Amino acid sequence: MASMVDTEEAIRKVEEAPLAQLLGVEVDEVEAHMDHLLGPETDPASLYRRWETQQWAVSDLDLSQDRQDWDRLSDGMRIVMRRTFTGFFLGEQAVTDTLGPVLHAAPREDERVFLATQVADEARHTVFFQRLFAEILGMDGSLGDVLAELRPSVRAGYSRIFDVELVEAIDRVRLHPDDMAAWVEAVVTYHLIIEGYLAVTGQRQLLRTLKNIGLMPGFVQGFTAVARDESRHIGFGVLVLRRRIAEDPELARVIVAKVHALLDATLATVVAPDLRLPFSDLSAVPAAVRQNPLEIREFAVSSLCKRLRAAGIGEEPVADVRARAFSLYDELWARYEAVHQVPHPVRWWQQQAAASPAG
Repeated sequence: MASMVDTEEAIRKVEEAPLAQLLGVEVDEVEAHMDHLLGPETDPASLYRRWETQQWAVSDLDLSQDRQDWDRLSDGMRIVMRRTFTGFFLGEQAVTDTLGPVLHAAPREDERVFLATQVADEARHTVFFQRLFAEILGMDGSLGDVLAELRPSVRAGYSRIFDVELVEAIDRVRLHPDDMAAWVEAVVTYHLIIEGYLAVTGQRQLLRTLKNIGLMPGFVQGFTAVARDESRHIGFGVLVLRRRIAEDPELARVIVAKVHALLDATLATVVAPDLRLPFSDLSAVPAAVRQNPLEIREFAVSSLCKRLRAAGIGEEPVADVRARAFSLYDELWARYEAVHQVPHPVRWWQQQAAASPAG
């Protein structure tokens, strides 16, 4: 976690590292950098300057070792990682295709300038995953053909976020570009939920796992660059929500209401109760690749609450979001067990906690 790193050194390291050095950057350091960008001194101009100095090229990545490493992974790990890769690939493409109306309706010129850089980033991230699927997973072909082949594999929660909530939010902005409440809801959907919750949580799990086992260095290098890009995007989202609340305090209610409206589908995307995992008893799974759902929940929900506070949301509504999110995780873990008639892996972690001296 960020508290376990030298914060100032982590920020400097993430800010200044060229692509070749990003393999040496830990995900905890990227998270410390994300938190730094929530501060009041961050503005669109400073985020734009970071975009200029933090450029990287997908074509510069060497994925030759990754191709060999992929074959060394267990079948279960390949299943889980391929599902995660698919979610990111489709998500990056969806954001690339739909961010335009948010850019055009942004109320300030400096906000529109920064959003133009985000569109470029999302296109680069799409190409990054296209290269991953072609060179490592063997899905070579046109971008459209590969995306179409992957699309049917997404689950209900994911489809709800990207095919319904995102599309509807963007349509409202496109049809009513002067409706500030609609614009704010689109920013919540993009920057707080899709990037600040779903993407950050998935990045953390994937990067930690691959770092622990020392495999797929090219992907780790590129995906760390993706995470740094999204630090800027999330910081921008918090900044513009803070601006809108300062201009119209009633928009704070709109933000909180939108977060609550998206929580069910968001957490269903994370837990995916309709998707059976390749293991339930983690005792036979190497410790280096185990992911604790309790720790993931704490990180994800706490990060969302931190960003809401930084945007200017009061403590009581933030506490309500936290309590409801925790409860939804419990419900979704129970739903997984009802659907598949096996324990969710979280039960193994709960048993370990209960058996420990601290438990």
